[in-house]
Amino acid sequence: MTEHLSGKICGGDPTCRLAFGNRYPQPFCCGHHSFTAKDIDIMKFCFKLLSHFSLATLFVMIAGCLTIPGESEIREQRSERADSLIHHLATRSATNTLSCHLSGELHLAAAIDKALILNTSLRQARLEREIAKANITTAYSEVLPMLSLDASYVRYDEELGTLRDGNFATTRYRDRYRAGLRLQQPLLSGSMGPALRSSRIYRLWAEANIRQAEEDIRYAVTAAYYDAVLSEHLLQVNIAATETAERQLADTRVRRQQGMASNYDELRAEVEVANFQAQVLKARNDKDVALTSLFRLLGVSPESNVTLADNLPLVVESLPFDDALRIALELRPDLIQADYAVRLQREALADARASYWPKVSAYLSQTWGRSDPHNSSRNTWGDEWEFGILASLPLFDGLDRTGRTAVERARLSQRELALRDLEEMAASEVRQRLLSLTTAEEFARSQSRSLDTAREALRLVEAGLREGQNTPVEVMDARQALTTASGNYYQSLYNHAMARVALQKAMGLLSSGLLPDGAVLQAM
Repeated sequence: MTEHLSGKICGGDPTCRLAFGNRYPQPFCCGHHSFTAKDIDIMKFCFKLLSHFSLATLFVMIAGCLTIPGESEIREQRSERADSLIHHLATRSATNTLSCHLSGELHLAAAIDKALILNTSLRQARLEREIAKANITTAYSEVLPMLSLDASYVRYDEELGTLRDGNFATTRYRDRYRAGLRLQQPLLSGSMGPALRSSRIYRLWAEANIRQAEEDIRYAVTAAYYDAVLSEHLLQVNIAATETAERQLADTRVRRQQGMASNYDELRAEVEVANFQAQVLKARNDKDVALTSLFRLLGVSPESNVTLADNLPLVVESLPFDDALRIALELRPDLIQADYAVRLQREALADARASYWPKVSAYLSQTWGRSDPHNSSRNTWGDEWEFGILASLPLFDGLDRTGRTAVERARLSQRELALRDLEEMAASEVRQRLLSLTTAEEFARSQSRSLDTAREALRLVEAGLREGQNTPVEVMDARQALTTASGNYYQSLYNHAMARVALQKAMGLLSSGLLPDGAVLQAM
């Protein structure tokens, strides 16, 4: 037989106490409530469970604080990562696999193609496509239905009921179970259009961002390639000058033994050789640095051994400013990005204004429960369905909508001003690139004439030396002038080639796959 304990409200009488017998000797006053020993055990179990849960939560919080890495641990992790990276580079250098090691001839077009595949920065930019696709998927949540499944279990402290014809009829059981499906379909919302349009505009913005990254890579690879070509030419010029100076030194020593040259002439020739040898060392280091930079952009092993097959081009341009500017305004990816940024901000403003609109949706739900949803006095499983229309119209939200709309409107003005400023900057940049290209072309032509003059001067001085009309010092001066003229000539070719590449980038043409080996307009 179950031990039954009961009590009633006594209006504050201090003598009203309910003793729980030998098992629960403490006094208790409950008023209109009935408790059994089983009820007390359940309550004690619940309190015990809550206390254990609280202790577990506190332990997790303390453990989380204790597991935060300190500065020394972070430094040790960085050191381990550095060791791992060094080992990886050493292993890759030792294996020299085909995927990361280049050899043989390397053309500029092949270098650009390699960089477009392996460059890490470009691969990061291309991940924007995946982000754009995910944004489009997310935007569809504004118009697609939402299906949800929910379930619950509730235990009440006691059953409720009423007396009917002298019998107690239960109206609420202590245990209640519920499970249901709910389908909700948005019908009207001001955020639908802006969300869908924004996701598609963002995809176009991402493509323009990828184009910008490709242009940056093409420009960087072309510049690095031409740097390496220039350093190779300067190295060959200094090597040739060193070999000529060494021959001159040997000839001077013979002439001094014959009494036809002084000690000063020999010392002067030795200094000349030493100077050119120093220039050779510097030029060789510049070449190694340029190739290392090129290999890094290509994403290949720095131990690669290639021969640069393309030379520095000299292509005459005749490009009117208006034509160049029109092309730039139509094709430059940064201008396209800025235009899409304005469009995105317009949609953001439209979304902020949508908070003034009503929202309407329809829903359909199916619920299973125990007790029966139709009759809570039946402690059996039952089900019910429900269909309805939901509508809401915010009337006052503490000026939140007003503030957000003002912020988005100001940001739209910022984007529009940024686009206008970028267009003006593009016009100025195109004009500067055209002027720089014209100057570089004139400089290249003048240095070509200077190189021919220096060669002829050296030939005449060497002939005069053999005939006794010129001195060895004059020959050295002429050779130094030829070396300088050769270096200036190749530098002028480099400047002209880079001016053309910079013009193509300013016009937004590098991402089209054009190479600077023909006139810009002809290439189009």
